Amino acid sequence: MRIQFLEFSVALILMGAAIAQPYSGEAAELPEYDSSYCVQLNSKMLDADEKNIETNKCLQEEADTKKKLAEHWEIVSEKAFAYCRTSGPGAYRSLLRCLAGNVGYRCFQDELSCNWN
Repeated sequence: MRIQFLEFSVALILMGAAIAQPYSGEAAELPEYDSSYCVQLNSKMLDADEKNIETNKCLQEEADTKKKLAEHWEIVSEKAFAYCRTSGPGAYRSLLRCLAGNVGYRCFQDELSCNWN
């Protein structure tokens, strides 16, 4: 439940920044992550059925998060992406959390004009 709230909060930050002025820095390219994060995350589960269910759930959450990121990717700078790419596992959810913090910081530094509804 706490992770869902955190992801919801992160999504709100990115949605609020979506109406921000476009970032003038060099744009990053949305990465392509494979399923290895979800497979590794659930690799130690003993029950095969539960392992498959949880892995599929993780893969769906990753796909949903990638879609959210793609909708707002134009505000992600190469510098922010370079930092976030190295600060967590190769997963869209960890990338979203890191980038949302960066977007919020840039709003408070007046690097982005962010309007909150």
